[in-house]
Amino acid sequence: MYRTGSLDRPAPVRAHPDGRVDRTAGGLRLVAAEHRTFGAKAPAPADPFLVRLYSDMAEQYGTTFDRERLERANRTTFAEMAADLVGALPPLTHPFDLVLVASAVPDFDTRLSAASYLTEALPGDPLAFAVGEQGDAGPHTALRLAAQYARQGQGRHVLITVMDQTTVPSAPLPPRQGEDARDSAVALLLAEDGPGAPLSVRQESALGADGARALLAEALAGPLPGGAAPAVILGPGFDARRDLPAGFSGEVLMPSPEFPCTGVWAVVAEHLPRWTGSGSRVVVADYEPEVGQLSLSTADFTLAAAPAAVA
Repeated sequence: MYRTGSLDRPAPVRAHPDGRVDRTAGGLRLVAAEHRTFGAKAPAPADPFLVRLYSDMAEQYGTTFDRERLERANRTTFAEMAADLVGALPPLTHPFDLVLVASAVPDFDTRLSAASYLTEALPGDPLAFAVGEQGDAGPHTALRLAAQYARQGQGRHVLITVMDQTTVPSAPLPPRQGEDARDSAVALLLAEDGPGAPLSVRQESALGADGARALLAEALAGPLPGGAAPAVILGPGFDARRDLPAGFSGEVLMPSPEFPCTGVWAVVAEHLPRWTGSGSRVVVADYEPEVGQLSLSTADFTLAAAPAAVA
């Protein structure tokens, strides 16, 4: 069921044309990205299994089970989202080695597994698992884990899905899971070879606000060919006026608050066609001040291979 191996080898070092050096995401490139949203379903009687499950969990964790919320919720499972994402991606004929499902809020129906669905839906015999309970850091962690597997020859073709679901029939709700939140999913298609921007990931914990700002400035340092500044997608833990380096002239993009975990990655999916071939560098920056968790993922289009059709 599980493939094991040492994952502690250092990441390969990559030199940039401007002299910067960083560690790549195991040689993985961002090949494609898709974002999908999911609308409301008609109210329906609560599933007895889920009523029992959420009642027991509410009692155990000292929360309140909201049956009415469950009956009028969207009830979109991660497996449904995954099926829609697979249909939206370019034709997939190469065998996949690895699938990761990242989320801040877990799937609402434990009887269905997006990871298991994807192992059947994708070509090959991929290892699949989930990354959860890390808040905004989860998708970055998934990228970092994919890099580690790729360095061991176990991640030539990788699919990462990022999921937001709003069926949380309890009070209080999870952070940033208000009434305006929407069901959403993003697919990130990665490959070792071929077209796409090389990826790098940096994560730091127990970091104060000043330290997070300093590392964000470091990630944005270094001009691009032609003297342009990189682009940055700022997660909700950052404030553009307060946290960006003085005089920063690059493009600044902000995610929609409707998508607590998928927001920054939805921005990636929206703008990826524009960035491909642009010679730009894009930094996805998330910071959770409550726990001091900083996550920086960079797609470097200055080193992207020539565009080609996805096999």
